[in-house]
Amino acid sequence: MSYQMIKKQFKLGLFTALIGNLLWLGMVNVSADDTVISDSPTVSALTKKVEAAKIAAKAAAEKIVAEKAAAAAKAALATNTNMVSEVAVEYTANTYPAGQCTWGAKEMAPWVGNYWGNGGDWAASAAALGYEVGTTPKVGAIAVWTDGGYGHVAYVTDVAANGHIQVKESNYGGVYYPSNVRGFFDPTTTSEGTVSYIYPPAGV
Repeated sequence: MSYQMIKKQFKLGLFTALIGNLLWLGMVNVSADDTVISDSPTVSALTKKVEAAKIAAKAAAEKIVAEKAAAAAKAALATNTNMVSEVAVEYTANTYPAGQCTWGAKEMAPWVGNYWGNGGDWAASAAALGYEVGTTPKVGAIAVWTDGGYGHVAYVTDVAANGHIQVKESNYGGVYYPSNVRGFFDPTTTSEGTVSYIYPPAGV
C-alpha cells in the first residue's frame, strides 16, 4: 500500500472517531437534559399536592369550628327560651269532643288550635305552627304528656319552687269538666309519661 493511501485512511479513521465522540457527547447531554426536564414537573406536582392538602385541612378545621359554634348557639337558644310563643292567634270555637282532656285544655286556653290531634300530639303540632315548646313549667302553659297512647293535656294554674305544678284538666279521675283534681304534684313522675309545655302567645 502506498504512503498516500495509508495517510488517507488514517485521516478517515480520525474523522470517524471524532464524529463518533461528538455524537456520544450529544446523546449524554440530551439524556441529562431530559432527566432534568422530567424531574421538574414531579417536584412541582408534589408541592401543589402538599399545598392543596394544607388548604383542605384548614377548610375542614374551619368547618368543624363553625358547626360547633352553630350547635352551641342552638343549645343556648333552647336553654334561654323566654317561654312566650311569638305567633298570631285565631280564637275559634272549641270543636274537641266535650269532656275529653283536649276539650278541657282549649276551654281554659282559647288560643289553642282545634286540629292539634290527640293530647300526646299537641306539643309537636304546636311546635310545627311556631309555638314555643319546652320542659320548664309556666302558669298559663299547656302541659302535654305522651304516654304512648292518646296522651294527656292540662292547663297549668300554679308552679311551685320545687317544680311541682297544679293544673285544671278534664277526663281525669272521673271528672270531665276542667277541675283541679290533683293539687300540687310532680309532673315528671306521673303515669301519663314524658311531659313538655306549650307556652302561651305574647299578651295572653
